[in-house]
Amino acid sequence: MADNVLTVKQYLSGKVRNITVPDDAIASILLDAGCGSVKVSEVVVDEETGEETIREVDKPIDKDTDITLLSIRERELSLAWLYVWIAGSPTQSGGYTEQSADWQSSENGERMSASVLRTYLAMANKIFEKYGLDTISTGTWKFFGHGIRNPRKRP
Repeated sequence: MADNVLTVKQYLSGKVRNITVPDDAIASILLDAGCGSVKVSEVVVDEETGEETIREVDKPIDKDTDITLLSIRERELSLAWLYVWIAGSPTQSGGYTEQSADWQSSENGERMSASVLRTYLAMANKIFEKYGLDTISTGTWKFFGHGIRNPRKRP
């Protein structure tokens, strides 16, 4: 792959700060976004004649695919599903602690508040709405008061 190509993994990882997106998450994000395959040109050499021909083949989209081969809709939906993946992730990750008999070392991971996770979900829902797709529920409860009722009085 050429050095100046921006891959799907680089594109998605570049859209979020300090969050490592594993390859299996990118694969499921691409599947959820409806990214199947792209047409690419391939040079084929005939073994008998040595003649080169160019043909188009379907190549499955994966983490190493050039992002410019995806449509804008596929890019935006991939980004939306990345936001959903982040919103469903634990609020703290990446920390570790090592300890031995007379020393201890620890490193804190990334911690995200519930409001940040709701913001990611809201950004995903905006993209889903843009394309007329169902949005992801935020699970917000609302209570409506109907006044105070005196139980001693008969209705």
